[in-house]
Amino acid sequence: MTDQHHKESLLFGFVSINLFTGIVVGIFQMLIPLYALSLDASNAELGFIRGGMGLGMFLTVIPAGFLVDHFGSKRLYLAGSIFCTLVIVGVCLAVTPLALIVLMSMYGFFRSLSLIATNAAFFTNLAVIGMEKAAWINGSLLFGAVAVGPILAGLLSKYMSYPTIFKLVLALYPVPILFVLFRYRESPKAHIESGDGGKLLAQVREFKALLLDKSIRYTLCAESLMGGCSATFSVLMIVIIIKTLHLSPTLASVVLTLNGCASILVVFTAGRLVKRFSSTRLYLASFTIVSLALLGLALPASLPTILLSSTILGIGLGVTQLVNYARIGTLRGEKGKVSGLLLAAGGVGYTSGPLLAGWLSHYLDIGLVFAAFIPLFFLLGLLIILSDVRKRQSNRETLLFLGVANVADE
Repeated sequence: MTDQHHKESLLFGFVSINLFTGIVVGIFQMLIPLYALSLDASNAELGFIRGGMGLGMFLTVIPAGFLVDHFGSKRLYLAGSIFCTLVIVGVCLAVTPLALIVLMSMYGFFRSLSLIATNAAFFTNLAVIGMEKAAWINGSLLFGAVAVGPILAGLLSKYMSYPTIFKLVLALYPVPILFVLFRYRESPKAHIESGDGGKLLAQVREFKALLLDKSIRYTLCAESLMGGCSATFSVLMIVIIIKTLHLSPTLASVVLTLNGCASILVVFTAGRLVKRFSSTRLYLASFTIVSLALLGLALPASLPTILLSSTILGIGLGVTQLVNYARIGTLRGEKGKVSGLLLAAGGVGYTSGPLLAGWLSHYLDIGLVFAAFIPLFFLLGLLIILSDVRKRQSNRETLLFLGVANVADE
């Protein structure tokens, strides 16, 4: 096999696996709430279903990085994917909202294992694949999750029952598992284990130091708030489209897809912004855009307002994600642990956002739940401004001290 053929084969394999995973996630994101509604689930139960999936990811994302180092990416991917298959079997048989809550929590847990294993293997082979393709792994996952999956779910729901669609997903799920099992050859270095546990202790110390690093504190907060807002939107928008406006599931999938595609477009085309403007300005701009969109969603529900606000929300969240990943990329040291921490912060948002939204929907109009996020974005923006001011003052004091010291030396 030539180097070029090996490179193309690796890239095709990783992109195909993540694209398929994203499609399954998109189908579940669209159909699980619909299926739950058909089982007479309440708004709170819908929040628990979506939040449970985020909680499963949150509980797994950090230790999964250590498991990859110990067992290797291939073993971890196969284990996570096989357990995901068993969860889908349970979804096909579920007949109560409570069962869906438990199953989707388990799915988030095991999907996190396979997702992190795939990313770890991809970045291990990035020298072969090419640095210019570094964003393809995440782009393929998002494209499947926010573009292909929801649209496919909306179309299939017109001709098939929900359990039948889940069985179709179940029939296709072993395909990437078999591909990895027989086609992917992991580097032997991934299986080297430390006999005295020194490597593990060193990783734990590095992780503790990372947690105390103030430079990423607001980045993690922004990622968490972005995740909570995005997850809440994906749940409540389905309720508004179907129960409030009495429109079709297909239209609900179009709204979710429009929001996701706007975010993806910003991530892949607006990279120059992080070089032209400071992260503080970009954060404030993105928070302003998101707040305007949330204000639009809080207005009395109408299709034109929803379409416009959903697109604006996708743009704002896309800018936030762009800044978050740019800031993580500029940090010194290992990127694996900080990437896991960033995913964990997103998991906190994906878990807490829908849970709080489901609770608030008992006391507020469902549209006003979106407005509840606006003060949070305002507060985070204010904290970022104050942090930037303190940093500038500290730099000026340092320069002044150095200037005085130089004069004294002369």
